[in-house]
Amino acid sequence: MPEHSYAYPAAPSAQRASYGALLSQTMFLVAVAIGFLVLGSYIGGGPGDAAPLSQGAAMGCTIGGIVLLLAQNFVAPLRRGGGGMAVLFGVALLLGLGLGPALSHYVEVQPDVVTKAAGTTALVVVAAGAGGTLVAKDLSPWMKPVSIILLVAIAISWGTLIFGGVGGVGGDVLSLVIGAFSAVAIVVYFNVLRNRATDDDVIWIATGIFVGVVNIFVTLLNLFGGD
Repeated sequence: MPEHSYAYPAAPSAQRASYGALLSQTMFLVAVAIGFLVLGSYIGGGPGDAAPLSQGAAMGCTIGGIVLLLAQNFVAPLRRGGGGMAVLFGVALLLGLGLGPALSHYVEVQPDVVTKAAGTTALVVVAAGAGGTLVAKDLSPWMKPVSIILLVAIAISWGTLIFGGVGGVGGDVLSLVIGAFSAVAIVVYFNVLRNRATDDDVIWIATGIFVGVVNIFVTLLNLFGGD
């Protein structure tokens, strides 16, 4: 039976790096991944006189990113080292390409929506990160279900962004549920990073945090864009 990429990290030991060191490494990787996301969004949105990606191409890129995330679940070398970083940055670039056309539309028609979504995302992530750090209870048993549901959540939220939301109150409720769950996922990742993670866990935890951050941003675009 293949090992799950989000299996519980080993119990803390004297050899474990300090939380500050682990946090710095993790958030550096998240920041670089966001840079790849921005690059992909710029290319996918059609820079200059270039046309944005078609709806089919955008969805293809998004599916490609999700497939890479699934591959990380079952292939151990894709969770750490060069393979893990390639997956993280590849996922970021592909999701950015998929996001590009929709984001370009919002920037042109409703730029305030992008600003509100980005600002609110930052606040939610800071709060979730602080919560995960401060919660004393070990939340590592939540890792597997949280990781699986997070993949489902990103598929739903990005699908509604590219193909159109559910609409009405139902669409708003769906966006709120997905965004709330993504915030809970970030709480769990930070908690595990604080209590159990080792250097070998940094890349896959950074991947999970990145996916949660971007998923919150996308669901907020869906929510604010429907106002």
